[in-house]
Amino acid sequence: MGQRDLPLASGEQHVKALERAGWVLARKAKGAHFILTKEGHPHALSIPDHSEVKRTLLQKQIQRAGIPEQEYLALFHKKKRR
Repeated sequence: MGQRDLPLASGEQHVKALERAGWVLARKAKGAHFILTKEGHPHALSIPDHSEVKRTLLQKQIQRAGIPEQEYLALFHKKKRR
């Protein structure tokens, strides 16, 4: 598993995947970034509101969140229950 396996997608799609992992959208910051927080986690995540988030940045944010890449892929591809 590596960087090439991570999906090229919009910031909004990545935010939805992180929300499935328990992260909460705290605000949309200046410069068009989504800021996510999680109770009990010391770091906030910053995901750019771009049509395509670079894999290098995404990989760093996933590591910062403490989510294994394989688990992140499952969260990303999981359909939200209705």
